[in-house]
Amino acid sequence: MFPGSRPYWPRRRRFVLSWRLSLALLVVPLLLVGVSVAYAVWFQDDRLEVLVVDRATGAPVVGATIDTGFGAFQTDADGTVRIPRESSGPWRVTAPDYDAVMFDPDLQARRLRVLLRPNVVRGTVVRNGDGSPLTGVVVRAEVAGVTVVSARTDEQGRYVLRGVPEGATLVFEHEDFAAVKLPLAPDQVVADAALKRDVLRGMLRDSSGQPVQGYVAAAAGWTQAGPDGQYRLKGVAPGERIVVKAPGYRVVEATVPESLTLDVTLEPLVVRTIYINAVVASRPEALEERLQLVDRTELNAVVVDLKDSTGQVYYDTSVALAHEIGAVRPVLRPAELVQRLKARGIYTIARIVVFEDPILAEARPEWAIKDRTTGQAWRTWNGVAWVNAYRPEVWDYNIALAREAASFGFDEIQLDYIRFPTDGPLQKADYGVPHTAENRTAAIAEFLKRVHEALLPTRASLGADIFGLTVWELSDSGIGQHLETIVQHVDYVCPMLYPSHFWAGSLGFEIPNDHPYEVMLWSLENGLSRVPEARKKLKFRPWLQDFSYGPGKPYGAEEVRAQIKAVYDAGLDSWMLWNADNVYHEEALEPGAS
Repeated sequence: MFPGSRPYWPRRRRFVLSWRLSLALLVVPLLLVGVSVAYAVWFQDDRLEVLVVDRATGAPVVGATIDTGFGAFQTDADGTVRIPRESSGPWRVTAPDYDAVMFDPDLQARRLRVLLRPNVVRGTVVRNGDGSPLTGVVVRAEVAGVTVVSARTDEQGRYVLRGVPEGATLVFEHEDFAAVKLPLAPDQVVADAALKRDVLRGMLRDSSGQPVQGYVAAAAGWTQAGPDGQYRLKGVAPGERIVVKAPGYRVVEATVPESLTLDVTLEPLVVRTIYINAVVASRPEALEERLQLVDRTELNAVVVDLKDSTGQVYYDTSVALAHEIGAVRPVLRPAELVQRLKARGIYTIARIVVFEDPILAEARPEWAIKDRTTGQAWRTWNGVAWVNAYRPEVWDYNIALAREAASFGFDEIQLDYIRFPTDGPLQKADYGVPHTAENRTAAIAEFLKRVHEALLPTRASLGADIFGLTVWELSDSGIGQHLETIVQHVDYVCPMLYPSHFWAGSLGFEIPNDHPYEVMLWSLENGLSRVPEARKKLKFRPWLQDFSYGPGKPYGAEEVRAQIKAVYDAGLDSWMLWNADNVYHEEALEPGAS
């Protein structure tokens, strides 16, 4: 090195540093500009891009409206819209045929995606089997059993439901087809259904071809034929058992055909009966003696006590309440008894006494008529407690016994003492409700209606014993028995027209007991005049007196036969003989068919 000289390498270093610095000075500003631009573009743009799509398909939703609080914006053909980054609260997104959505937008986001649930369901309903379209099917969308929206199928079986909520179940209904329920899957927009016909149609007629206004019943329900005999029963399927019955005709059991069309011809039923109490029925020799009477004469039916006015049930019932209250006295085997009687061609009637039931009244005092002066059970002059005919619990007990009797095979269930009491300190009787004629009649009618409906799916018909005075009195006589009302709810009305039970001076006779023909004929004619023409003769089956009671001449064959003649002269052909001791005048009866 020479003094005063400058080395080479420093000059090179200065050159290198200058190049790098220059490059940095050039690149850094450019980067800053790029970042600034990007920030402005991506983060500082005053508009936010929003995409609205169908939740089920992912397709864009065109024409969706986004309400931001300061303005409304609509999506374009791509399902998008650019919205200023401003907000005055939640955004609301709506579109036709979609559920609305509300949300708080992220205004710093690059892009938002909104999902809308479609609420329109479409489909086609066809006939199960041939696949033909069904017109007029009601399609309902329901949630928790409440219908939200409904529609009907057109001629092509198509329907459209709009506004179907999430989690809904579709119900398809048609008067001739079984209903179908279809829970919708999430985002399901197509729901087809095939319905199966479940309506049985046909006509009821008698042996002469005349229409019969009878009943057709199945496990699922029942219907009554119209005046033209035409019926329609919904809820049945081919192969199912049905029961067809009408007052005055034999019961018919049939199987539903594949065609779901069934005409039924009903054969007439004539019933001529004697009463047999449980004690006699339980003794083989005593019972056989009465059955031989039936064999030898025009008689063809018997009434047997299963529960009488003591409240005792005379067989080992499956009705638990009867055992709980100590009412069971099992002296009869009803199923065996019915089998024995039917083997001899005998029509079987089970008698059940209803509201005079001291055993039930004593065991369940809350179900008894109360004495308003003591708060205890009200009693007749003979000290007998009655159950309260307004209490549904009492109804249910007797309905259960009636259904059980039907299950044994009895052709008919006959209810007795279906009334309020007639003797005792009636002014002290407390029923818990106003004891008006309207209430009394309604209670008896509702009870009979429930029994009748309970028995419709069975082979058993329903008969009701009523006071003889009921055919004369236009009121309920204070006991709840009103002829025009009762006749609507039973198959057979059985007035107890015992001449000895009419008071002196009745019908213009000082001693009505001595005029059996007139009392019976006039009573029947008056009663028949008060009920509908189409039903009156077939529904009436009177009780006749074959016993002696009160003033006047004793009853023998002549008096019994006079009553039977009156029945025939009134245009009826069925009757029943009553004697509490079960002793009857055979000479009053015509011989049986050989």
